[in-house]
Amino acid sequence: MLQDTSKIHSLEEARREFSTVRKCETHLKRLRWPEGVTCPKCGAKQPGWIVTRHLWQCRACRRQFSVTAGTIFHRSHIDLPRWFVAIWLICHSPKGISAKQLERELGVSYETAWYMARRIRAAMRHMDFERKLCGIVEIDAGIIKADGGQATQRPSFPAKDVLGMAERGGAVRLVVLDQLSKAEIQRVVLGNLGLVKRLYSDMCGKLVWLREIAPHRTVNHWLEYVHGQAHVNSVENVWSLFKRGLQGQFHHVSAKYLQEYLDEFAFRHSHRHEKGRLFDLVLGGC
Repeated sequence: MLQDTSKIHSLEEARREFSTVRKCETHLKRLRWPEGVTCPKCGAKQPGWIVTRHLWQCRACRRQFSVTAGTIFHRSHIDLPRWFVAIWLICHSPKGISAKQLERELGVSYETAWYMARRIRAAMRHMDFERKLCGIVEIDAGIIKADGGQATQRPSFPAKDVLGMAERGGAVRLVVLDQLSKAEIQRVVLGNLGLVKRLYSDMCGKLVWLREIAPHRTVNHWLEYVHGQAHVNSVENVWSLFKRGLQGQFHHVSAKYLQEYLDEFAFRHSHRHEKGRLFDLVLGGC
C-alpha cells in the first residue's frame, strides 16, 4: 500500500492505489490514527479487533466502531474507492469538476455525484479557514454572476456581491456578502485578518477605512494595474480562475450554494504550493 499520496500523479494511479475497500481503509486508518487506534467516544487506546465483524471494540466503554466512524463515509452506500477517486479529482482540478463529470467518471447517478461533491467541499473547510490572514494582504470586492459571465445581464443569472482576501504567496478567503456595504465588508475583513503588515486594494470607496487597521495603499485600475508594490493581482488571479470554472465547468451556480464553490477554490489556491498533500488534507477533513 502506498504510504505517500504525493507520489500519485494521475487518475489512473489513484484508481490503482485505491482500487479496493481494504486499501482505502488501510490508508484512512494510517491517516486518522498515526499513533495507534483510539476510541472515538472515550479516547481509550488499544481497542480489541472483532475479526468476524471487521470492527474494533473499546475495552473501556465497550463501543464498537469502524475506521469510517464519525466521517462522511460512515454508513454511506457509496464504496470507499469511489469516494477516494472523487476526492482526488476535485483536489486536482484547478477549475473544478462538475457533478455531471463526476457522474461519468465514477459511474454513479447525478444525484449521488452532486451529494458527494457537496460533502467533499464541506470537508475542504474544516480547520483551514480558522487561521487568520497575516503579513501583506490584498483585498478586492466585486460581483460574481452565477454563470461566470461578464457581458450578459440576464435576470436568470443573478449577481452576488463577493469579497476576496489573499495573503501574498499564501492563503485565500472568498466570501459572499449580504450586501456591498462598508459595514458588511468591515465584518468580513475584521473576522479574517490577523497580524497584518500592509493592506492593498483598488480605489473602491468602501475600502478606504482599511487605513485605520494597517498601512493601506491603493492602485487606480483606470490608469494602471501595478504601482510599485501596490496591486491586487493575487486575489484577481483567483477570481479569474473561479470565473473560468463557472463558464467552462459548472455553467450555472445557484446563489444558495455559491459560498461552497468559493470555499473549494479558496482551499485549492491556498494549498497550491503543496499539491502532493491536498488529497490527505481533504481526507483528514472528512
